[in-house]
Amino acid sequence: MLQRYSGSRRKLPTPISGSFRPDQSRFDAHRVMPDDWKHGRGHFSTTISTSPWLPEISGLPVILEYPHGCFEQISTKLLGYSLLANLLAYLPDLQERDAEYRATLERGMKQYADSLLSDGMLPYWPGGGTGNGFVTCQALWSVNESINAGFEAPPELQEKLAGAVNKILKGQLPASRFEKYFALFVLTQSGGDDDFRNESQELYLHRNEGSDEERALLAIALRRQNIMARERQQLLREIDTPVKERAFNPATFTSLTRAEAMRAFAFDVVSPPTWTKQKKQQARARMSKLMESAGSLSTQENLWLLLAFKSMLGTETAAPLQVTQPPGVMSKNGRSAAWLGRKMDSDLVIKGLNQSALTFLMQAAYSTSEVDTDRVDRGFRIERVVKNLTDPKRVGTSDAPLKLGDQLLVAYRLNTRKLQNFVALEDALPAGLEVVNPNLALVGKFFELPPADPHDRLLGLSYSEMRDRSALLYFDIVDPGSGTYSVLARATAAGTFRWPATQVAPMYDSRFSGLSPSSLCVISAD
Repeated sequence: MLQRYSGSRRKLPTPISGSFRPDQSRFDAHRVMPDDWKHGRGHFSTTISTSPWLPEISGLPVILEYPHGCFEQISTKLLGYSLLANLLAYLPDLQERDAEYRATLERGMKQYADSLLSDGMLPYWPGGGTGNGFVTCQALWSVNESINAGFEAPPELQEKLAGAVNKILKGQLPASRFEKYFALFVLTQSGGDDDFRNESQELYLHRNEGSDEERALLAIALRRQNIMARERQQLLREIDTPVKERAFNPATFTSLTRAEAMRAFAFDVVSPPTWTKQKKQQARARMSKLMESAGSLSTQENLWLLLAFKSMLGTETAAPLQVTQPPGVMSKNGRSAAWLGRKMDSDLVIKGLNQSALTFLMQAAYSTSEVDTDRVDRGFRIERVVKNLTDPKRVGTSDAPLKLGDQLLVAYRLNTRKLQNFVALEDALPAGLEVVNPNLALVGKFFELPPADPHDRLLGLSYSEMRDRSALLYFDIVDPGSGTYSVLARATAAGTFRWPATQVAPMYDSRFSGLSPSSLCVISAD
């Protein structure tokens, strides 16, 4: 996920969590708070629970807060909300925002309906013209589960998606081998009366051409249909081996972490004789370890880790949390309480806690005095270059300020050594500027653009959003080398403004990211 900055340097640090036994039935938040939080200006929230797995399920709010508008992330949010409701019941702050989440998710299903193609497929981005088999399958899964959770889907949406997913499974629509396995998995989750025995046997016979994830999905689908018991066991024997290293695959959205989670989920659902209590405990410990990095994992990784973890939890429950002073916001199931939006320098000493072992989760958002952000290159280098199309001599410094109404071409130059997929670029514009048009082709019809650098190539924009003064640009493919993209902005307010760093990162691979230096922008009313 992209980390956000505004004005002075803004931080959303990794949450901290752990277990503790209350000291005289109390918990002092500042005793466990990291030192760098204490020096910031902002707010923190604390959740305490009798559940030992509170830290592990912190990936659930991460799923619901993913910022990007693609249908993979929208469908993952729907699945997270509907399939993991029993885990949501442990999170008080999510209960507070339940109506907001439901409205967002219902809007997501409306976007499905608005973007459906004539063959029932969904594109990756809203309004796209090319169907994506993976997204179509996951969208159907999310609609089925959302209806089960009490959402109302737009008319005919479920039927049209189901028709397309059936055609993917039967080879009547162009689809990869993985998408056929995923289609079978999705169609067998709904518990309908359809018979997929022939398709299941066909996929089983060709399993040697596939991956460990495909075998895991097939094993679960066979279990859901209650067919081919020996074949289910064979599939799991074939993947009961060390997980092979792999890079993110943009066609299947696979990664090493998702593969581990998907395999663990399959073993727990099918529960073969080799799935002993010891193996289950080892797998659960491994899932817990991976979930500690929820904030830097992709939607797919967090979703499948949570599904595996929930499956292995079974019917485990925790004791109610005692009433405390000061009172907190209680979770739906009474097992957790949260103290939300506390000022960073305010004391929080919670008294009256249970004497048994408890867990805590602390999150923060704060600004530091580091007004300037230095360049950060983690496999990506990004530069931001601003050219005044109205008067090139006005460059936005105190000596040569911009003027109200100036039209600016903001160019972003990306450089990477390897092919990157599904790259998100976010630029939080200063308060004195606003984006006029992110579509470079249209800008070129009305303005004489500076000649392009012959060493740069124009990046192909896949999707864009304007949100809270931020320009969000998405590129499905960024080839190795240097590439540029530009947007048109306009000076709309006078003053001296801090322009935060531009951020770039692949949406599914947290190993890579880049930050441009921050800068000042001076705009004159004269």
